[in-house]
Amino acid sequence: MIQTKNCLSKKEKFEISVLIREIKDPYSEFFITKNRMRLFIKENLNSLFSSLKKGDKICFDEGGIGVITGFAEKEIEIINYTTKRKTVVPSRKYVIILSKDEINANKLLEFINWQFPKETLFAKLKKNNPLLKTYYFNKWAFRGGRGNELLIYRPPIKEY
Repeated sequence: MIQTKNCLSKKEKFEISVLIREIKDPYSEFFITKNRMRLFIKENLNSLFSSLKKGDKICFDEGGIGVITGFAEKEIEIINYTTKRKTVVPSRKYVIILSKDEINANKLLEFINWQFPKETLFAKLKKNNPLLKTYYFNKWAFRGGRGNELLIYRPPIKEY
C-alpha cells in the first residue's frame, strides 16, 4: 500500500528505515540537500525524518520509497548580479526514488503524478541510471545537465 504523509508514526519510521536498509542505491542518488550539502539518506535517516516534519512528502510501499522535498520552502530569493535586483521565485520540488526495480519505480512515479498533478516536479539523476527511462515514460522531460548528472522535470498535468 502506498501512502503520502507529512508526519510519520514510530511504526512507519521503523518500516521506512528497514526498507531503506534493504534496497541498494548503486547510483548514490537517494539524498537530500541541506545547506548546499548532500546528505545521503541511508547514512542520515534522522535528517530525512526531520525534513518530513517541515512539510515534505513521502510515499512508500514494500517495493520502494519516494520522497518529495521542497514543500517546506515556499519561495527562494534570487539575486541578478547584473541588475542588482532581488527576485522571489517558488522553490523547486525534487523527487527522489529508491526502489527495488523499475516496475516499482514506475508505480511510485504514477502515484506521485496522481497525488501532485498541479506541481512542477524536478529530479536529478546520473546519465547512466536505468530509472531515466521510467521517468521519461511517465512524461518527465530533460531540463539541463551538468557533468554526469541530468536535471529532468515534470510540468503540471493538465486536466481535460
